[in-house]
Amino acid sequence: MYKENKIMLWLHMHQPDYLNPLTDEQILPWTRRHMLGSYYKISKLLLSSSARVNINFSGILLKQIVSYAEEKLEDTWETLEKKDADSLTESEKEFIIRNFLNHVPSFNSNRFNRLIDKKKNREKFSTQDMRDIQILFAISAFSPVITEVKDLMSKKENYSEKDKLEEKKIERKIFKSIIPMYKELFGRKQIELTVSPMQHPILPLLIDSSTAIRSKGETILPLAQFAYPDDAIKQIEDAISLFSKIFGKIPQGMWPSEGSISNKAIDIIKQKGIKWIGTDESVLIKTSAHINKEDISIPRNVRDLKIFFRNHYLSDRIGFVYNKMNARDAVKDLLQAVKSSKNGEIIILDGENPWDFYPEYGVPFLTELFSALNQKNSALGHAIEATDNIESIHPGSWINGYFDTWIGDEESNRAWTYLADARKTVGNVQESLNQIYIAEGSDWFWWFSNFHKNEVDFSFDTLFRAHLASAYQKAEIKIPPYLFQPIKEVK
Repeated sequence: MYKENKIMLWLHMHQPDYLNPLTDEQILPWTRRHMLGSYYKISKLLLSSSARVNINFSGILLKQIVSYAEEKLEDTWETLEKKDADSLTESEKEFIIRNFLNHVPSFNSNRFNRLIDKKKNREKFSTQDMRDIQILFAISAFSPVITEVKDLMSKKENYSEKDKLEEKKIERKIFKSIIPMYKELFGRKQIELTVSPMQHPILPLLIDSSTAIRSKGETILPLAQFAYPDDAIKQIEDAISLFSKIFGKIPQGMWPSEGSISNKAIDIIKQKGIKWIGTDESVLIKTSAHINKEDISIPRNVRDLKIFFRNHYLSDRIGFVYNKMNARDAVKDLLQAVKSSKNGEIIILDGENPWDFYPEYGVPFLTELFSALNQKNSALGHAIEATDNIESIHPGSWINGYFDTWIGDEESNRAWTYLADARKTVGNVQESLNQIYIAEGSDWFWWFSNFHKNEVDFSFDTLFRAHLASAYQKAEIKIPPYLFQPIKEVK
């Protein structure tokens, strides 16, 4: 039907470390809920197809998946989902009503919607209401491909404590199956597994935060420079080590966090044995302004490391447009675009969040897509050869080709200054450095950026400052008072 122009599809999976080191609580449930959604769903659907797909995990996400599977990790939301509704305190009820009773895209439950209305109308909740909220919120994370939960879904309301126990039993079964499914796909060479640096840091900014101004001249740099290339090396080494322990192989590919690269970052990644990486086409365009648009999909050897440059338009159509189309029409549109291209297409996107906004959690679209892809028209990263050689790259990321999503605004710069001060002060105390490495993750700075000035999630602010405070604490150094004050301001 289509000429065999190849699609190199690369799905990136990441969640940050949600463990508060000062309280030893996993304060957010998003890793667990994605395990019941995208991580399970994608592997399950791939096992029923012949599609070749590249899958990337950040190191910290892999660590959490394994911990949930081994029943060594339980988030506070899960604890409240499990607790007997008769014994909930008033503060626990308030937390559940505030956090659980929110619209979940694609989750169709009349009972859940009525409970949301009850919240809006400030009505009183009965014990049965609370029990139904607990289990319906838990069930709302499940992908439709998880058939084991269908009986509980069919019940719809008036759940029992026994039902809650059954739901948690199903969760644990799913958790234990995820890594083995990816191992099976990896072993039969249907997928290529790649990894991102351990805590998902912006590597060029760890190496030298002034790289931001070389990427975008008008960037306002933080007061304190951050320049710790050894930390970038450590983040890469830890991810490779964990990946190898879990999957029994050293990864050939790496998705640099947020597609962020620079010449020095490329050199470090290459020295650690990685054969290929990826970023956005905007980085290539900023490097070679006169490049032919049709040739962007050809990987290049940059400083002797193979780099893929994503088709921004097609990748974003999967992320933000096809969810509004019929699944068959959407896949047809995608394949037609690939058919019309000169060299095939590189499609790289978030593998977790888009499906929440598709009908039926994206199952019809992904089923249609994986059915359309096969061994002839889909490719793994290691199998595509690079052509041109480039000696130097313009530093940037997959967001507009710059780093200003993580540095350059008042709050993000304050966070970088706090991080630089802590990194300098704690010295070489390993337990402190472990907390510094977590605080180097991209997610905290993302939420401090003006790009998210209208979105307030103080959980990320709290976690960032907690890791820095813990670093001082473990080095037996007085915690600076400013770490007890939020960085994030309501604007």
